[in-house]
Amino acid sequence: MTTPTGPAAGVHLPWAEVPAAVRAWAAEVGGGAPRAVRDLTGGFSPGATAVLECPGGDVFVKAVGTALNPDSPALHRREVMVSAALPRSPRVPRLLASYDDGDWVALAFDAVPGRPPRHPWDAAELTVVTEALSSLHRELTPSPLPSLTPLAEYVRHMFGGWAVLAATDAPPTGLDDWARHHLEALADLESGWPAACEGPTLLHGDVRADNVLLAAGDVVFVDWPHAAVGSPVFDVVAWAPSVVLEGGPPPEELLARHVAPVAVDPDVVTVLLAAVAGFFVERSFRPPPPGLPTIRAFQAAQGGVALEWLRRRTGW
Repeated sequence: MTTPTGPAAGVHLPWAEVPAAVRAWAAEVGGGAPRAVRDLTGGFSPGATAVLECPGGDVFVKAVGTALNPDSPALHRREVMVSAALPRSPRVPRLLASYDDGDWVALAFDAVPGRPPRHPWDAAELTVVTEALSSLHRELTPSPLPSLTPLAEYVRHMFGGWAVLAATDAPPTGLDDWARHHLEALADLESGWPAACEGPTLLHGDVRADNVLLAAGDVVFVDWPHAAVGSPVFDVVAWAPSVVLEGGPPPEELLARHVAPVAVDPDVVTVLLAAVAGFFVERSFRPPPPGLPTIRAFQAAQGGVALEWLRRRTGW
């Protein structure tokens, strides 16, 4: 039995340490200097995430610069593009404005009057979130952003972890014995991921407890930089390992709760799971990226859960 861990969390920059120009922009968006600032936890961006209590209303802001992590500003820019194009929905936060000086990138949203799910997962709340995800997938099928990057293209630099490990002369110490024994077969199984990713749905791409808020009467899915168009079951397969780590049910149960807007072949689920497990496991052996000291341990933990699930599905 997996011992529940804390929700995913990186190390965030306090809002007070964000450059003055960014803070001045945020104050302008909020109608004046904030009366109070609440720094938030959760998620892995090394930048700042905070709620500003401004004269014009509460504003949620997130900001990051290249010195914190060279790749994070590009993710913020992608989230600006996606958030500006998302249809209005109570399940999606409303983008108010964005800032980009070529180094620092920031986004401002209406602050959602909600809270993260309880930890460990409460069974009733997990049901509400799963049903909301199913409803969101129905709303976003077909994708209202048809020109957005297909999932297979978006993950092409992430998937293929088993092939990478199989090609090494000596797989890393600490690799699971079952995975080590089946490396070639796992690489062959995951190779079908481009076709398995295909689908008509606009996906969130990074569903986790730290990207969910329970608001009055609805569930809001926040943080959309990884959105892509593909198979809706991907959101569930990629989410399931963290649910187990956070005290939730086995992945098979979570998958059974999700009602996909299109039929999903069980073999597609297995291929996507192989690709997701390979991503988590292979990445966990890499050095941590700048500003993200906790992400490899979280990937290793998710990889362990995904691997156990994959072992059950394959029967190898």
